[in-house]
Amino acid sequence: MRFERLRDEVVMAERRLETRHLRAQTNWRVLKTIWRESWTPGRIVAIGLAGGFLFGRARPLKKMGAVSPARWVQLASAVSGLLASLKAKQAADTAEVAAADAGHAADAADEAVDTADAVAGNEAAPAGEAAPRTVSDGRRRADTQWSSEPRPAEAATELSER
Repeated sequence: MRFERLRDEVVMAERRLETRHLRAQTNWRVLKTIWRESWTPGRIVAIGLAGGFLFGRARPLKKMGAVSPARWVQLASAVSGLLASLKAKQAADTAEVAAADAGHAADAADEAVDTADAVAGNEAAPAGEAAPRTVSDGRRRADTQWSSEPRPAEAATELSER
């Protein structure tokens, strides 16, 4: 085989790989969407009832008599605490990324304002002094009003923050 033919085969194999990779990503997104949309409240209740019936019929706890119910409750609370801490970590990471994005957006806005001032012919402030900027009333917003009563947890948080 000639070198050009080998190179062409490698290029074609890479294209096939990229195409299959994109197809797999698309199929995965479709599967996730369909999976989430298929969990309707009625189906959740039906599956819960069927699962509870089967669990009651099988009586696995009776067969595992060495483990007390209090131990099961302890295990369930430990697992729920673990899941809550993992969700809190994920939320903190997301908030950190959002804060960094907001900082970049603020820097870009400041640069845009500086550029607009320079284009408009405004005089630049002397070195070391910041130019006074006026804040338009359009950027100031009134506090949002509640459209309905807050949930008890939100009300408690709102009061504790004041």
